[in-house]
Amino acid sequence: MAEVEVGRAEAEQRVASDGRAYTKKDFESKFEAVGWKDAKEPEKCAHPPWTIKEFLGLDLGEVVSEALTPAIAKDHPEMELALIRALGRRGSVSLVKHVLEAQDTLKKLAVKILESAKAIAEAEAVTGEELNDKFAAGGGIEMSFGGKADYFNGLEVRVGSPNPRLLETMVQEHCKSADSWSAWTTGNYGITTTSIQEFWLVAWEAIGELRGPRAECYPQRWRDAAEKLARFKDNRPPDAWPIETKNTEHPRSTERTTEFLQKALEKNRMLEDLGEKTLLIEEVLSLRLYTGPLFEKNNAVNRGGSLVMEKRFVELCGGKAHPNRYTTTIHILSSGIIKISKLSKAENVYRGISGGRLPASFWQKDGSGVKGGVEF
Repeated sequence: MAEVEVGRAEAEQRVASDGRAYTKKDFESKFEAVGWKDAKEPEKCAHPPWTIKEFLGLDLGEVVSEALTPAIAKDHPEMELALIRALGRRGSVSLVKHVLEAQDTLKKLAVKILESAKAIAEAEAVTGEELNDKFAAGGGIEMSFGGKADYFNGLEVRVGSPNPRLLETMVQEHCKSADSWSAWTTGNYGITTTSIQEFWLVAWEAIGELRGPRAECYPQRWRDAAEKLARFKDNRPPDAWPIETKNTEHPRSTERTTEFLQKALEKNRMLEDLGEKTLLIEEVLSLRLYTGPLFEKNNAVNRGGSLVMEKRFVELCGGKAHPNRYTTTIHILSSGIIKISKLSKAENVYRGISGGRLPASFWQKDGSGVKGGVEF
């Protein structure tokens, strides 16, 4: 098949003088065809091969199952299993062929295969590895991830031990630390703010809700925490919310903490029904704070050990002499996430990546058969 040979030739790669692998077309475009024949082939890697079975298996299976599924199964799904059992006991190859031919299944399979093949032909990258290679060819940085040891070691090794006086320490970390009054501008919305301002904007909304008409709906400990926070602030109202200078069409809403507290109550009822531990007020506050500008500082601390984020951590969190690691706040935040994760359904989650490429650990299994990494 001449088309297959052409396709193989188009996919063939050579390593250029810059150490990167290129197809003949890309090589000639960048290096003006010099040295293509003499360039060496890239070393074989441990990437699993792309297969037609994995690519088409699910789609073709859907076409066949649609042909075999009786109309009555729409209202009586148990009939699907009954049909297959009956087919296994009394059916024949001729009967199955007759059912598939009656539904014009062969044509439907051909259409599905051709549509999928066209999508492959038009795609810039088909596999995750190809997409990753394109990032590499474009000069994208290699992203930094932790391994299994980082996962099992937990937070304490990375950020330190928490203080058991949770609320008081949250106030200390946000309002009385080296970076508390240092203004910075967020990358996403261009908000210029400080840790102390962000903390009290959220805390004061919580105080208002926990002192307000719905106060009796909340646990006594939450209301006691509100009174304690109010004493820290001397009952003074906080400054105004800082404005966005980027993405201004989607500004953050004020009074969102009120809604956040109400949603937390709902989550706690669900956790109680499951016999799980409920959210503390400190966990609710830390989760709410993470939805705002302070996520940049939390992430900078967690990723401060990586080459990519170390400089950012020093800039944001008080400098090298007295860095503020928000240790107790991050432990509280992690605890809250773990609690509410018990209400989550298992499903695929996609992580956006901008200008970066995945390290080899995502493509090559380790001694335990594990691929991937731990995001800090």
